[in-house]
Amino acid sequence: MNENFSTSNTQKHSDGNPFLVKIEDCLATDDIETRLARWPLDGIDVGKLSDQERLDLLDRMQDEMFEPNTKSSDIASRLYRLIRRGYLARDPRRPSVRRATMALAGFSGREIASLPWLTTYAKGMRISGITGVGKSYEVVRALEALPQRIDHGRCDAAGWTHMTQAVWLYVAMSHDGSLGGLLLQILCSLDAAIGTGYSQDRSLTRLSNEKLAVHIGIIFRNHGVGVLVIDEIQHRNFSGARGTLAVTFFLRLLNFGIPIVLIGNPYGMAKLDSFSQDMRRIGSGGSFEMYPMAADDFDWQKCLAPALWRYNVMPEPSPIEDFDGSILFRYSGGIRDYACRIRVASQRLAIDLGEKAVTEVHMEQVFHGPDFSEGDRNLICGFRDRNSLLLMGFTDVPWEQYATKWGYLVTKNSTASDLPATSPSQGGKSKPVEDGILVGSQKKQTPRKPVAVQAHENIKRNRTRKVNDAKRQADIRSTLEPGDIRHSGLQEFLVTGFDALLTAPRKPTK
Repeated sequence: MNENFSTSNTQKHSDGNPFLVKIEDCLATDDIETRLARWPLDGIDVGKLSDQERLDLLDRMQDEMFEPNTKSSDIASRLYRLIRRGYLARDPRRPSVRRATMALAGFSGREIASLPWLTTYAKGMRISGITGVGKSYEVVRALEALPQRIDHGRCDAAGWTHMTQAVWLYVAMSHDGSLGGLLLQILCSLDAAIGTGYSQDRSLTRLSNEKLAVHIGIIFRNHGVGVLVIDEIQHRNFSGARGTLAVTFFLRLLNFGIPIVLIGNPYGMAKLDSFSQDMRRIGSGGSFEMYPMAADDFDWQKCLAPALWRYNVMPEPSPIEDFDGSILFRYSGGIRDYACRIRVASQRLAIDLGEKAVTEVHMEQVFHGPDFSEGDRNLICGFRDRNSLLLMGFTDVPWEQYATKWGYLVTKNSTASDLPATSPSQGGKSKPVEDGILVGSQKKQTPRKPVAVQAHENIKRNRTRKVNDAKRQADIRSTLEPGDIRHSGLQEFLVTGFDALLTAPRKPTK
């Protein structure tokens, strides 16, 4: 990325902190939704495009289009505060900070477990959720709005003649789940970001994992790394001794003053939590559990669904009118990745067929075609219909949690608020829409409420919905036969089946 960012009026906010002066405006949370928004169709008259140009714009939709919502705004603002707070604590002009950096450099060659623990820690964040809900999508977009590399000239107050700052790094856990693989990927990511050659330095790469982990912490301090984001946290990453070493590495980075963000599936995060109560530090800057959106969520009805319908590259507006997003929900289950996919695939099919607009017929065809596998459809229908049985085949989906949430699995910890009774509406009407607008830029919208106000309204709305769902659940159960699965919950159904399996006659072993 380039470094053409305004630095006017930032001196008074950053107080001249070299790490913050050039990114102060970027880290501000004012008008954050506008800065995060990205719309590939802006200024394009889709009525004049060729078919190939339409297809190219569809390819850009899933990766480039970004419509902010309350969740993305909250994640981005917390991430920016995480970075800013870390830089304030590591102001290189302060003698105590420079002494600490020199002391950490003295740990070179030692193993990570042998280091003394410092008295201060940076903040961390954690984001968990099943695949497709937008965990990485939200964080990566927030990072992309910041410069990644900043070159500093001479600064006597900081004690350097030249310094290259890495504002953020984004890496994924290694596929084999090893810490060594992660450490090498971190070095490669740093090299790609600021042009260094650490990953090719044999004096580093031949070190044991325990010693290399210490060197990476020292390198991060020297290059002023603002935040390290580690994605693809999974259960296997924390099995056995390597799990203990990985957890120690995360905590040591925080102890060295480097903020970190961990992103992964629920089972990976649960395994991470099992190691130590000190892992609470990872969530000290925010802990997010991301779920597929419900059909009546504010973020679905007012943010994502309308944006996906507006992203229309066809010569004519769609005859589908989906005011509440229920039609789109029917083919996505509230999962962002699938919602984007159905819009892309249905428009692509219409283009291939020479049609002028997308209809529900196109959506139905692509949903049952090669764009969606049987597993995809099961996952979508599982969340759309609140059918936890369809989720049981997915190893990274905590189906028990959703069965309890939807009232099918009653546990000793279940409460009335965990027992919603009815499925979301799947209906929808097809009517003319969009008033014949062909230009692909976003329509003018009413000003969005502040994030705090939206979050408060969401809390009140969810609380009211849970109370109403509990009442409907009780009313429905009173009318059901004892043998109905909804009467006693999924647990009784599963236990009965298990008992039958145990009592079934078995063939004698040879």
